[in-house]
Amino acid sequence: MKSLTYLNKYLLRYRLKILIGFLFILMANIFALFPAQLIGKSLNLIIESISYQSGDFNESSGFLKSYCNDLTCMLLIFSVLLIVSALLRGIFMFFMRQNIIVVSRYIEYDLKNEIYSKYQKLSSTFYNKNDSGDLLNRITDDVSKVRMYLGPAIMYGLNLVTLIVLIFSRMLSVSPVLTIIVLLPLPILSFLIYRVSSQINFKSNLVQEKLSSLTNIVQETISGIRLVKSFVRERHIVNRFNLFSTDYMDHQITLSRVNSIFFPLVLFLVGLSVLLTIYFGGLFVMTIDVNTGVPLLTVGEVAEFIIYVNMLTWPFTSIGWVTEVIQRASVSQYRINEFLQSEEISNFHKEREGLQTFAHLQDSMRFSNVSYQYPGAEKPALKILNAVMEANKIHAVVGGVGSGKTTFLKLLSGILSPDTGDLYFDQLPSSKLNWYRCRKHISYVSQNVFLFSDTIRNNIVFSNDDISNQQVVTLLKNLSLFKEISSFQDGLNTKIGEGGITLSGGQKQRIALARAIITQPKILILDDVFSNIDSSTELKIMNYIISKLPKTTIVLSSNRLSVLKFSANIFVLNFGKLIEVGSHAELIKNNGEYYNLFFNQLR
Repeated sequence: MKSLTYLNKYLLRYRLKILIGFLFILMANIFALFPAQLIGKSLNLIIESISYQSGDFNESSGFLKSYCNDLTCMLLIFSVLLIVSALLRGIFMFFMRQNIIVVSRYIEYDLKNEIYSKYQKLSSTFYNKNDSGDLLNRITDDVSKVRMYLGPAIMYGLNLVTLIVLIFSRMLSVSPVLTIIVLLPLPILSFLIYRVSSQINFKSNLVQEKLSSLTNIVQETISGIRLVKSFVRERHIVNRFNLFSTDYMDHQITLSRVNSIFFPLVLFLVGLSVLLTIYFGGLFVMTIDVNTGVPLLTVGEVAEFIIYVNMLTWPFTSIGWVTEVIQRASVSQYRINEFLQSEEISNFHKEREGLQTFAHLQDSMRFSNVSYQYPGAEKPALKILNAVMEANKIHAVVGGVGSGKTTFLKLLSGILSPDTGDLYFDQLPSSKLNWYRCRKHISYVSQNVFLFSDTIRNNIVFSNDDISNQQVVTLLKNLSLFKEISSFQDGLNTKIGEGGITLSGGQKQRIALARAIITQPKILILDDVFSNIDSSTELKIMNYIISKLPKTTIVLSSNRLSVLKFSANIFVLNFGKLIEVGSHAELIKNNGEYYNLFFNQLR
């Protein structure tokens, strides 16, 4: 329950609408009581008419007697009042929902936006530790459960309290003894419903888990359908699906069996209260008060009690449901709070006083005793690294698998922060940089190219929508990609599907390159982006980048010699350590690790 206090700021934000909604709940419940009293009075009038066979009524007919002395007229007026009461109650219930339920939707919207904004600020380390499926689940399913607490649970809770207070007040004013008798089964009803609801909750969670597993199989099968068909594993996949489907069906049947207890239990205990009302109410009707000479209760009052008991059925029934909703919302909000209160903020979004930025790089970029170790890793990816890269030149990072090339580039782009040491940009330490602004001058293309499920053009102009089509076309021509895109039916407006599934590896890499180059960055970082491009195209692209971005510092990782010859400096990494630095010719003369990589590639 403590985790739900986080939502108080939203409740305060919409307190006026919630207060108005509560007033509508109160008015709806007041008009809900009128029909019971009108029906009771009508029955008393009919019984008096039958008993005395006369049109003259006693004082129980109230103020209407002075206006209408005919039974038919009185019943007609009562009928009109019943209709008016029902209409007014319906109107107030409509506005009650329009305030409280709509407020829950507003808060759901605000909460999802807050979570999504937080996701944008979290560091790469955070995403390394958490699955994307869990991130999506917290912003969808968990938020939906919290909304159930903010909307229906609060609404029914307020409705429960006001209705019980109003009905109890009326029942006690009529007959305190009968009130106590008829309400005895209702607390038992609430307790039993809570117990059954707990079982339903437990079984529902199991069913949801099985459904998630079943959905996951379908999703994986559809995503990898080409692989399934190429290995002729259709029958195996179908059998696996049937196995999980049967398991899901069994749990769903078990849940249905528990659900089948719910309504019979409610009807039994409500029926018991009605029987108690009729039995003891009948005794009170037949019992004459020795002081006044009239029965302790009238038939109309007994009928009024029966209506009140039925009106209390849902409020007492909802106690268990509301409790369950609050419990589930509390768990969900706790999971949400774990992310919202996370301190793993990316450098890009840390706003502190004294932060600086650079418009363009004039001197150099420098690693000073930088070390970095991934969470959960046994060994650091980089160890006490020192390196200097002059501005406006091309620098390359080479090494074997796992040598730390990608970590080197991620640190340089600010995606990761050093565990020890620091990076300097024109003598400005990275810890003092306003990365949110600096990143506008840096373009980073990772080795795992990601494209959005959008058009080719929108993927290229992702950083700036104001870029003209002519700029895009010119760039694509220089990247040897325009003819290929022109062959598509919709050209630049071709939708490329999830992750660029309709494109080849080389096409995806060149689109990612275009997205990075078109911003004309001051620092361009390329992580093995030529692996799916042939040598002649690669040479053309490099020549274009050099001519197009003469005042850009380029840092790339590659083992392709055709790219490395453009580099002013080559940094050779081995298991996180910098072991060699120099130009291509200098490193060949050293006869070291670079020499071995060079001649192994030639072989």
